[in-house]
Amino acid sequence: MTHPLNPIEPDHVPAPSDPSPEDVRAALAREWPPISVVWIDAEARGGPGWEDADDLVEFALKPLAEVHTVGLLIHACDQFVALTDSRGPDQVGVVQKIPRSWIVSMDLLVPSDQDAPPTLSIGDARAV
Repeated sequence: MTHPLNPIEPDHVPAPSDPSPEDVRAALAREWPPISVVWIDAEARGGPGWEDADDLVEFALKPLAEVHTVGLLIHACDQFVALTDSRGPDQVGVVQKIPRSWIVSMDLLVPSDQDAPPTLSIGDARAV
C-alpha cells in the first residue's frame, strides 16, 4: 500500500519490533535508492525548573519547522522511513527514522544531465 502523502512504497509488512537476522541481510543486499524527504519536525523547549512564561508561550505559538532531508532509503514501512547519509562496503553512516505521519512529501531522486550544474555533468560525477 502506498502512503497517501508520498509515492514511496512501504515494505509489505509493518515494521517488525525485533527484526530477524534474515531481515537485516535482505536489507543489506538491496540497493538503497536516493530520496528527498520533506517533513515537519517535533520540538520541545524547557527544562526541569521554572521557565519564563513569555518565552515559552512565544515558542508554543510558533509553527513547527519544515525540514528537508536527502539520503539513501534503507527501509520504508507503514510507521516510518529509515535513511542514511552514507553507505560503505561494511559500514553505514547516521541512520534517521522519520515517522510517516510527519512526512509532507517524499521523492525518489533520479539523476539527469539537465539537473546537473553546468560545470558538472552526470557523466563527470560518476567518473570522480
